[in-house]
Amino acid sequence: KQIPKVYDYGQETMFKNQDVVLTPYFIVLDHTSNTDLVGYFHEKMNEDLPGQLKNFIECCVSVCDPLEHIHSKNFIHCDIKPGHMMVNPDTNTTFLIDFELAIKKTDVIKGISMDYASPEQIELLKILRNQPEDIPLEAVSFFLALDDRTDIYSIGAVMYETLTKKKWKGSKIPPRNINNLIPQKLEGVIMATLEEDPSNRIATAKQLKQALQNLL
Repeated sequence: KQIPKVYDYGQETMFKNQDVVLTPYFIVLDHTSNTDLVGYFHEKMNEDLPGQLKNFIECCVSVCDPLEHIHSKNFIHCDIKPGHMMVNPDTNTTFLIDFELAIKKTDVIKGISMDYASPEQIELLKILRNQPEDIPLEAVSFFLALDDRTDIYSIGAVMYETLTKKKWKGSKIPPRNINNLIPQKLEGVIMATLEEDPSNRIATAKQLKQALQNLL
């Protein structure tokens, strides 16, 4: 229920003075919310960070449900970022939208958002860009397969940005070093999602949900 229905998708040609200027892809989704998680809590936490922490954590707990669902279907979102996490502040429910870059686990990536991409996504992109001609794409992506932990890293990067107003990729400073009002246990969960080595990272949406619920 936190993954909106798709009514149409495809590619549209846009013209200017009869010349083709753009051929963007589009997805028409069921309407969920106009409010992205980061933008909403930036405004609210400016006024009262401690008072908003429970709401924020509940929203992060909520997004684990659609994430766990797509992972159980053998897919990964591959493009989790603020504009793809929409929140209903009345119910602290978070929706996952925009699955243009979603792939099956072990498939070839279609693209990434660099600010929120996991280290393994970036490494895979580098290899694909310099791929030897005699090695097929499928072989590269199979041996550097992405899994649930890729999306977990991106969720962590969004959580980090929400609380610190800085992008993890640019700073890589523990959250409490930026704002000591952030609880130490919450910092611990976020840092566990942002481990460079996937084997040290929170591995599943179910584990992340439990770790966050333990904070409430």
